[in-house]
Amino acid sequence: MKGLCVFEDGGYAGLLPLTCNRAAYELRMGIYTFLERTLQHYPENVSVSLFVREYLADVLGERHPHGINTLDPDADGYLFINGRILDLEQIPLDGKDKIVVWKDTIVYARLGKKACMGLTPDSFLSPDNKLPKLTDRAPAFQIEYNFADYIWDVIKNNREEVTKDCGAFPKGKKIRGKVHEGVHVLNPRGVFVGKGATVKPGCVLDAEKGPIYIDKDAEIMHNAVIIGPVYVGRGSVVLPAARLREGSNVGEACKVGGEISNSILHSYSNKQHDGFLGDSYVGSWVNIGAGTVTSNLKNTYGTVRAQLGRGEKLVDTEETFFGSAIGDHAKIGINVSLDAGTHIGCHSSVAARGPVPKFVPPFSWYTDEGHKIYNMRQAFITASRVMARRDKTMTTAEEAMYRELFTLTSKDRKGLRK
Repeated sequence: MKGLCVFEDGGYAGLLPLTCNRAAYELRMGIYTFLERTLQHYPENVSVSLFVREYLADVLGERHPHGINTLDPDADGYLFINGRILDLEQIPLDGKDKIVVWKDTIVYARLGKKACMGLTPDSFLSPDNKLPKLTDRAPAFQIEYNFADYIWDVIKNNREEVTKDCGAFPKGKKIRGKVHEGVHVLNPRGVFVGKGATVKPGCVLDAEKGPIYIDKDAEIMHNAVIIGPVYVGRGSVVLPAARLREGSNVGEACKVGGEISNSILHSYSNKQHDGFLGDSYVGSWVNIGAGTVTSNLKNTYGTVRAQLGRGEKLVDTEETFFGSAIGDHAKIGINVSLDAGTHIGCHSSVAARGPVPKFVPPFSWYTDEGHKIYNMRQAFITASRVMARRDKTMTTAEEAMYRELFTLTSKDRKGLRK
């Protein structure tokens, strides 16, 4: 039996803050995560392993039934695949040992049993992505591949992936839920409504420019307008008069309202009120207050610059449209204006009427009165309250992971008042 290992490399750092508490391959783009998209190419009987940063291993093990940071000793060699590949096609499990590299990044490595010996996640997590020890194990070849190097790469490709994924509708009847009278559907062939889902009167489902996929048990409330390509995940609620424009990608159990355009909400997040979310990625358990807007376009129509860490130089995204990257458990207050290219760390809170910094560190609190460290105990209390509203609890592994993350990100909060 062959083995398949999806690995992280040092490139996860460019995908922060969304990868501070999840593997890079757990990010969503289109309907699926990078990991789900990879596994779709391979048979169910393959032995799957996942390589990840050590402090995430226990949490990852709770989410996935695969070997975490271990290889199956009975596997007859492994195919190692980089979890950040954007345009992945099936790579054969069988064949001669080889390593494919693009520039200094390992794309994949197909290695026999002997060549796999001693490989660990650290073999792939080299900060500079240069892996001479690994490339000594088999012949190396340079082949061009596209990667998600930064979070704006995921957002840029999201609309196309939503189109591809929604276009592969399940066979058979497309309307399996309840579409009430008074719903206006443009191009019915491009609309799928899953079992248990409901679309209320007055809604407009416009699939003339792209498909619309409303997953199981989702609810589209009165007078909402959805312009495809759009995905609405299982159990999510689209509130009355909401406008979901092209590329909107709403994950599981979210509640959304106002205007959303080409943005990803991972899962269990709320943007219930009026306001604009554009070309942004929102993690899990985030709440965005009424009237909050994300700028996604500069007045000069020039490329957006982003700040990836406190005190770091601004990075030119080379993108005209890019909004915000908002980490898990962040809370954004009412009437907050986020500049294009803003990065907000996990377990942070922003409640300011004035300008917000381009980078808000994890576990910090930013208001018009200044910037301070967010007490970790209070952060956990807030998170527990939020999760309890969805009948969820923070696991022991998650709490331990966030405690470790608090320490790992302490440099980003240096100098902030307590």
